[in-house]
Amino acid sequence: MEHTEIFLIGVAHVLKMREAVKNEIISLAPRAVCVELDRARFYALTHPEEVSYARLPFYLKMLARLQKRLGENYGVKAGEEMLAAIEAARELNAPVFFVDDDANMAVKRMFKEMSLREKMRFFSAFISLPSLKKKTSLEKEIRRYEEDESSYIDQFSEFFPTAKRILIDERNRHMAERIVAVSERYGRAVAVLGDAHLGGISAILRNRGKDVRIMRMKDIRRSENITISIKYGSE
Repeated sequence: MEHTEIFLIGVAHVLKMREAVKNEIISLAPRAVCVELDRARFYALTHPEEVSYARLPFYLKMLARLQKRLGENYGVKAGEEMLAAIEAARELNAPVFFVDDDANMAVKRMFKEMSLREKMRFFSAFISLPSLKKKTSLEKEIRRYEEDESSYIDQFSEFFPTAKRILIDERNRHMAERIVAVSERYGRAVAVLGDAHLGGISAILRNRGKDVRIMRMKDIRRSENITISIKYGSE
């Protein structure tokens, strides 16, 4: 493990993972930490009193409020796991890098490029999401994802090809390039990312000749407050 260049940790923004993420990063002792944030989202997480939904376009307001409600199921605020990663980096005296694209711009472009049919599917799916506000329903959906991440993402791509291309595929390429740059400059690096990005980003990094190990969201969820050894991914 001492020769591994890049560790990828998969998370969900609405689940309770703060302590497990922080403990895992400290145990790995990286020389740099990457997080799936842009500067605007980092500022919003650290200055919540300045966040105003009224200023957001309708679709961003809608998504932000949904994420907030889902997080309430677990008594967490969306993005806590990213702040935990930053805290761990500071304790290790390691630099932090925001490796994501501008999320607001990506979502705006997604809606602009969606066909009318895809937009109708998207809003129809959104209308049905209130059922996930119940913790039991949300857990069931999470388990369905964890049982077969690839099939889950393939199904998402079938119904929402534009969203998959812009929110997952393009961001995977961009974040992978930034993680490579950090690793080549600092050596051992940890990247904390939404779990749906792990398969694509790990494949890109390995194609670049990088030694990559991953920890899936389901492993983090099992670990809770104990540190578990990171495993090779199965992509």
